[in-house]
Amino acid sequence: MTRPRGAVPLKEAAALAAQCVRPASAEWVALTESLHRILAQDLIAPFPLPGEARSRMDGYAVRAADTRRASQTQPRTVRCLEPTLSAGMVPSVIVEPGTACRILTGAVLPQGADAVVPDEDVQRVGETLYIHTELPPGRWVTSQGEWMQPGAVVIPSGHLLTPARLAAAAALGCNRVPVVVRCRVALVSTGNEIQEPGTPLESAMSYADTRYLLAALLLCAGAVPVHMGCVPDDAARMAALLHEPPGDVVITTGGTGGGDQDFIFDVWAELGIVPVFQRVAMKPGGGVALGHRKGVLYWALPGSPWAAQVIFHELLMPMLSRWYGMKEPWFPPMWAKLSRPISGKGRGVRAVPGRLVCRQETLWFDPQPQESSLSLAAFAKTNAYTLVPAQGSTLEAETLICARHLMGSALESDAQNLSCDAWRHVRK
Repeated sequence: MTRPRGAVPLKEAAALAAQCVRPASAEWVALTESLHRILAQDLIAPFPLPGEARSRMDGYAVRAADTRRASQTQPRTVRCLEPTLSAGMVPSVIVEPGTACRILTGAVLPQGADAVVPDEDVQRVGETLYIHTELPPGRWVTSQGEWMQPGAVVIPSGHLLTPARLAAAAALGCNRVPVVVRCRVALVSTGNEIQEPGTPLESAMSYADTRYLLAALLLCAGAVPVHMGCVPDDAARMAALLHEPPGDVVITTGGTGGGDQDFIFDVWAELGIVPVFQRVAMKPGGGVALGHRKGVLYWALPGSPWAAQVIFHELLMPMLSRWYGMKEPWFPPMWAKLSRPISGKGRGVRAVPGRLVCRQETLWFDPQPQESSLSLAAFAKTNAYTLVPAQGSTLEAETLICARHLMGSALESDAQNLSCDAWRHVRK
């Protein structure tokens, strides 16, 4: 197959990749198995939370009118009723004018009471309660439905089920939730020089690091990687392996360079895989290609781990976002200052690897020197990258740039613990 000379712009390629999939169907899973899944339907509150007005303090349930003009020097007095109300009790006592009832945090407010006076603002002597502060109605009370009202959308569809959102689902009484079916992605390493990790490394060979990188990224993105192993540069064997793949998407690594041993596009032609695009105007990863056949998407990626990482974030993530019907970004862009200049020369968009580091309450992007950007040591330390436009001018040090945090990686800080004020600066 002859590859077209023209390269598709990066934004156009991302849009084409997203258009090639439709939002997937839903399945119901146990709440305990739903962490980091994508919600397929809105979770709607069937009842108010809390269901009744509740105390926010240990103290006494009172009528606010009975505390009018109360002070340290001129306390108001009321008669204390029994019993003490605690969380989980259904109160049978009625707070009439001139009375109060002992109540603990989380307990249901008894009939007649409309405020809670904390322990520190009262003095009790037998049945007599001396109130030293005036309270407005509703003081230290969580009103019925304050947390959520019936019919409210508590968690919208298309949102990631985080630990906090799982807690919200549990508060609704859900033990099963509807989530989007995971995307299954078959992964194949191609090349005579590639062998499986765990086997003795033979002379002139390399391990399939790019495939394992992609598998880890797919797991972070909620997909299911299916390892299909390594296949040599043999068109017939490649075609046999890719003919009936065990996935919704297939990713091959290697064989996209157009050399004498690069057969992947010949295999595409033999299998009838229809190309969507076969080159993208970006570096690294310009040789990436996307095609489809019988409802399955086929990605051909270069063998470089760094190129594969950029392609995953720029092209595969839009596809997966459409699959999952995502309504929030997987990873929002982060604005940082450049620690050293970056050259803007080039024919296409260039991804510059580096590290996001917080120093003295400012987020900085440390670009990797170009000569070391593909080294294994530098690659392992990278936690972000930035895109430099084609034919752009040099970006000077301290320029504010948009950095893309790599999925699954951690940010670095020169401080052990950042204050709230420091993080506010970091997020700017």
